[in-house]
Amino acid sequence: MADANRPLFIVGCPRSGTGILHQLVRLHPALAWITPFSNWVCGKSWFRRVPPALAYGLETVVHRTPNALLPPLFRGPYDGSLGLPSTFETHEGHSIWHRALPDGDDHHATEAEVTPDVRAYLRAVLVWHRRYHGRPRVVWKTPRNAFRLRFLHALFPEAYVLHLVRDGRAVAASILKRRRHDLSDPTKWWGARPPGWREMRSTSPIQQAAWTWSQSLKQVRTDASVFPTGHVLELQYETLTSEPDSELRRLFAFADLDPEAFFTAENRRQLQKLHPPRHTWRSRLSDDQQALLEDTLREDLRRYGYLENGSAVDRRDTS
Repeated sequence: MADANRPLFIVGCPRSGTGILHQLVRLHPALAWITPFSNWVCGKSWFRRVPPALAYGLETVVHRTPNALLPPLFRGPYDGSLGLPSTFETHEGHSIWHRALPDGDDHHATEAEVTPDVRAYLRAVLVWHRRYHGRPRVVWKTPRNAFRLRFLHALFPEAYVLHLVRDGRAVAASILKRRRHDLSDPTKWWGARPPGWREMRSTSPIQQAAWTWSQSLKQVRTDASVFPTGHVLELQYETLTSEPDSELRRLFAFADLDPEAFFTAENRRQLQKLHPPRHTWRSRLSDDQQALLEDTLREDLRRYGYLENGSAVDRRDTS
């Protein structure tokens, strides 16, 4: 199977740390990634006529231009929370996905949505990005793809999937923070839209966040089996941030990438930025909210080790 058919897809509930994982993984010298500018270019019907080398030069200019002077689509960093040095910032590729999968009622997609045109388009996007960065593989982070694993498998049956799981209470707290920051309407839906999301719109924001986390885990567990054995790896955010060396080695070995190529002296220095701060989700959630989450999510919290004997496990957590 050609390398073009072996991308790495990072999935997980929004606010689970997929952006941090993406920033780290794309430091591997064998991996290309989507950038704000390449997302815009490849979201156009004419992108195949744009030589990657020309676009790379244009993005170099864009990258050095102050954000205030740029259109929103070109601004970065999109996912720069760690402040890692890179040629260009990372991006989820929203324009690309919108062209491949125009917005429906929800973000679920299966093999039924894979048409010849969609197949040709997304394969061409990956090949273009390999040439753009001059690297043999592509890593692509989009949390919504937790609901599209069957779609991805139909396109790229030899792809690798990295599923990042984070404590649902921390995810809910982070979603609430983002909602307050981004939205003037507290009832407006935020983030991934699992099937059935409209029926949840009348519930409180904390219930919506909990339900989205639970549905994301459920969908991945349901659909991961369509990939070949050994092509889906589940990581926990808390372990990644506390034991990055061992977790990243496990990740790169899983994806058939040389771990030693990643662990340069410079990258080892960057891993020091993963030390979590002293505050946790407990300082952001009321006692009632914590009780609601532990009651609603008890089964999954226990499954992933966030509850022991019915009691909460207090792990340090970022954001």
